[in-house]
This record gives sequence, structure tokens and C-alpha cells, in this order.
Amino acid sequence: MIRFSTAWSYQQGVTQMLRQQEKIATTQNQLSTNQKWQTAADDPAGWAQAQGYDQLVSQTAQYTAAAQSAQQRLQLGEDTIASGVGLLQHVRELVVQANTATQSADTRKTIADQLSGVRDQLMALANTSDGQGRYLFGGADDGSTPFSWNGSSADYHGDQTTVTAQIGSQRTVAQNDPGSSVFMGLKTGNGSFAVSAGSANTGSLAISSAALSDSDAWDGGSYTLRFTAADQYEIVDASNNVLQSGSAGDGSTIDFRGASLTLTGSAAAGDSFGIAPSSSQDMFAMIDQLAKLLTQPQDTPAQRAQVQTALQQGLGTLQTAENRLGDVRSGIGIRLNAIDDSLDVAAAQSEHATAAASTLRDTDYADAIGKLQLQMTTLQAAQQVYTKVQGLSLFDYLR
Repeated sequence: MIRFSTAWSYQQGVTQMLRQQEKIATTQNQLSTNQKWQTAADDPAGWAQAQGYDQLVSQTAQYTAAAQSAQQRLQLGEDTIASGVGLLQHVRELVVQANTATQSADTRKTIADQLSGVRDQLMALANTSDGQGRYLFGGADDGSTPFSWNGSSADYHGDQTTVTAQIGSQRTVAQNDPGSSVFMGLKTGNGSFAVSAGSANTGSLAISSAALSDSDAWDGGSYTLRFTAADQYEIVDASNNVLQSGSAGDGSTIDFRGASLTLTGSAAAGDSFGIAPSSSQDMFAMIDQLAKLLTQPQDTPAQRAQVQTALQQGLGTLQTAENRLGDVRSGIGIRLNAIDDSLDVAAAQSEHATAAASTLRDTDYADAIGKLQLQMTTLQAAQQVYTKVQGLSLFDYLR
């Protein structure tokens, strides 16, 4: 015979009601907090998975912040470079304007002053700050103005470091362009060699074009084009060895060792032109040199020929400068596109991770409400059973 004590029956009833009340409290808490779990013990596996999604969201937010910061800096840099391109185009317009027979020494001097002003404007752009005390073109050493003018050329005070930003788990982007690689180190002339007229020239001959026609044939040496007569020339090397000779005059083109020189005007016996490898020059000195050329006297055909040859070389360097800024601007555009892509990816990842964590962690209200109703019903039933059991005793059967 199995016997159940009255005390045991009471205890079982109380325990069952307490369990139901605990379940109801849990469900009510889930509804009020919109959270399935209060501690990791509620669902260790789900808790760990949700934390993994939280970490992904946090990491993505860091990448997004870095990408947005780099984006702002690069956009400012692109705007600055675009302004620089505009200034260089204005330099070309001023030089072309000055290089006409209708200009006088005074008007050329006025244009030269304008060029000096453009040089200063370009340096101001090169010293652009991001608004937070950091300079765009200073490299990593960007706490002070990177450029200063020493009277004949620019001094660069930054460094050559390219600062990168982590914009994704496996992706970085350069957020700056060191000023040394943007505004310094231009190759003069056509980028391979430059031509200069002899200071003692007396003829009206100028070099109107100096091009590299065959890069494989150009050896990077120094040569002299000299005229033994008005229409007779010879090319000599640094050791004064004659490499080539012939006749040439106005409109002729002389080709040697990959170099192609077009002549304008008439030479005089003894006139000479130096052909030497391109040297390095900063953009500011280039503009300053063009300004100084416009102030040189052009009263005689020889003087004008010397200035014309120098201007042609200066315009070649100017073209190199324009190409440089164009390339820098294109590079910034590519990086901005990469940042746009990374921001799109980060937004999608963050949205997915947030939704996944919410699915794991957030309360399903419909399910929780249904569960609460069932738990309340179960508790009421347990209470009713307990009440009936509590009222039972042997005396009820003896009446």
C-alpha cells in the first residue's frame, strides 16, 4: 500500500504554484524588457551568438567612423587639388596672354605680378588645414604648415608618410597625399630633358618645341646644339665630340638620339642651345620662374628668342604640373569610391548583424503573451487543486 502524507501533498502543491509564479514572472519580465534573457545562464549558446553579432556591429561602427573621417579629409583634399588645377590653368592663360607681340614691358610686368600672386595662392592651398589643426599635405608630420617660400623655391617641412585608415576588416585606404609627392619634384622641360638658349646668342632662333620622340634612343646625356653658320649646325656631347651635323633653319626639326627639336627664327654663327637631363623643380618655383621670364627685356630678336625658348620649357614643366595634379585628383577619386563601397558594405553588415542579434535576443510578443496566458491558467488550476486538497481530512469521511 502506498501512503501519501498530508504534509507532502501540501508541499507539492506549494512547490508547483511557486514554479508557475516564477515562470510567470520570467515571462512578464520578457514582455516588459523585450529581452528573452537576463543572464547568460538563460541560454548560454544563444547569448554567445548574440554577443558575436554585437561585436560585429561595434567593429563595423569603428570602420564606419574611420571611413567617414577619411572621406571628409579626402573630399577636402580633392576640392583643394581641383582649385590647384584651376590656378595652373590660369597660369597658362596668363603666360599665353603675355607672350604676344602686342604686350609691352609694362603690361608683361603686370602679368608677372599676377603670376606671383597665383604662386602665393597655390602655396596657400598647399598649406590647407582640415579645420582641426592638421594640414592636408604634411604627411604624418601634419601639425604645422608644410610649405614656406624662401625667395626662390619652396621648403617642405612635412614628411613623406602616407597615413592609412582601416575601413574594413581586410581593407585600408590612404587618407592623405604628402605634399612632397604633390607639389615638389617636377621634372623640367618635357620631363626627360630641357633646352636652354645660350646667353651670348645674337640670332633670332628659338626652340619652339623640344620633344622626346624615342624614349629608347634617349640616353640621358648632356649635349649642345651649336651653329657654325646661320643654317649649319652640329650636335656635340659633353666631351665636345661632334655626333651629328647638317643644315637647318626656320621651321626645321632636328632629331638626334630620341630628341626632336623644332626651330623658329634664324640663327647666327656661334649661337648655341644646351640640351640636358631634366632637373627637379617645385610648382611654386616654376610659376616664379615664369613670372621672372616675363620681366626680362625683349627689345631685340635675340632677347626675344631666349625668352621664347625659356617660356617653351616653362610651359612644358607647367604641363607636367597639371598632369601631376590631375593624377593626384584621380587617385583621390578612386579612394573616395572605395570608401563609398566600404560604407555600403558596413551598413549592410551592421543591419544584418543587428537583425540577427534582435532575432536571438528580443522577445516574441505573440509567443510570450500566449505563454503567459497558459502559465496563468496553469497557476489558477494549481491553486484550485491546492485549495481542494487542503480542505480534505479523515473527519470529512466520518461525518
